[in-house]
Amino acid sequence: MSDTDWNSNLGGGFGKHVATDEYFHGTGEPADSLTETWYWNFHVPEAAINCFAYCWVHPTLKVVTSGLMIYQGHKASHLACELFEFRDFMSIGVIGDGSDIQLPNGLRVQTIVPLEHVRLTFDDPQRETRVAVDIRGVGVPIMRANNKHFEQVMHVTGDLLLRGQAHKVDCLAVRDRSWAEPRPENHNPAPPYTWVTGTFGEDFAFNVGSHDDPDRDPDWKGVMAAPARIFNDGWVVVKGEQRRVVKASKLTTRGGDRQSPVTHDYQFEDDKGDRYSISGRLIAQTNWGGWSNMTCHLGLVEWDWDGRTGYGESQEVQWNDYVWKMAQAR
Repeated sequence: MSDTDWNSNLGGGFGKHVATDEYFHGTGEPADSLTETWYWNFHVPEAAINCFAYCWVHPTLKVVTSGLMIYQGHKASHLACELFEFRDFMSIGVIGDGSDIQLPNGLRVQTIVPLEHVRLTFDDPQRETRVAVDIRGVGVPIMRANNKHFEQVMHVTGDLLLRGQAHKVDCLAVRDRSWAEPRPENHNPAPPYTWVTGTFGEDFAFNVGSHDDPDRDPDWKGVMAAPARIFNDGWVVVKGEQRRVVKASKLTTRGGDRQSPVTHDYQFEDDKGDRYSISGRLIAQTNWGGWSNMTCHLGLVEWDWDGRTGYGESQEVQWNDYVWKMAQAR
């Protein structure tokens, strides 16, 4: 197993979902790296605000890392976010059965209707920040073939008070959910791996997970070798119809001391033969080392697809070899 196999749809096609997939599974081979996650997201694009909320469980170790971050514009580090509130190494008891997750930091995520409606709340009077949003499924989950991971397009509505400034939330975002697979934390001698989502209304959304295409002269070409597999997973939803992405080519431009993503350019094809060219620029961004052997650049992307504007998430993982070698090459 490679360090990105857990993020791949290696079986092809789609799996099947059941209502209980919303809740804690706790299944899988009992390795220390066995992982189960919930990820929720919303944004206020006109204000360049993005929210990343996450619950990461290690069932074998019986510990939980969870919290949320909200950032406006570009930040030099996670602690420069308007709000960063994560707790590590909590007891697994804080998630219960996964239907009503309540954390000591004030984050609460309640399942109202499994796979259809989730309510996320958070209140921090000291930092004058409060979240109260309803997250409702636009369509059914998009399940990987192994029945251990899905994404889902969601309509998020509600209110955000961020450092004393009030904002209305009304956006389309993509959440994900995973369980029963190891997530290795060992070093990966590979160039950056990027997972992105985008929505252009309820009629079209997409997701692609891949490395840069070495034929498009990425920044790391000539500095390090290309991975054996460039494209790992992807889908589009076209007017409610789920389709698998069968091939994809991506080029990310990066800048600054941390080689943070600046733009993404995607060309991909779905299993019906339809082709897409979608480009985007990061309008908000921060970074977070979810575990110590990597850093993840998180961001809100403004996408362009044939003159149509959409928004979505960018998550790019970088490892030691890439960061060190790029620094040496400057």
